[in-house]
Amino acid sequence: MLEKISEIQLGQLVGYIALVVAVLSTFLEVSKIKINPWSWLAKTIGRAINGEVLEKVNQLEADVLKLRDEEDERNAKAARIRILHFGDELLHSPDQRHSKEHFDEILQSITEYNQYCKDHPNFKNHMTEATTKHILKTYDKCLEENAFLY
Repeated sequence: MLEKISEIQLGQLVGYIALVVAVLSTFLEVSKIKINPWSWLAKTIGRAINGEVLEKVNQLEADVLKLRDEEDERNAKAARIRILHFGDELLHSPDQRHSKEHFDEILQSITEYNQYCKDHPNFKNHMTEATTKHILKTYDKCLEENAFLY
């Protein structure tokens, strides 16, 4: 009977030691590496439960990035259209005056278009170079002669 009591006490002692180690491991640092089995366990369970949701979130993020890239390209093409249209106006109606604000808007479109082309070397480019030169030349002439539409 004495042997059984000591085995039971030994088993309880081992259980208490395991409990103390588990509790202490949540509060102690070993070699500047935090040992926190609870957070690791929570992350593992969370990933297992939310794996499908995380996959959908990653797909959604990829879709949003793709849409942003497509929108940026559409904006660049729209800027190119504005630049070419304004250049045509200047060529076909040289006596028609434009406001400084209109020129400023086109100059902003030129800047944005050129920046997009610089950032995206595979984008079909160099379609506005001659028109841009003509717009800038006309702008400079309007500045010199104060010939903007007021």
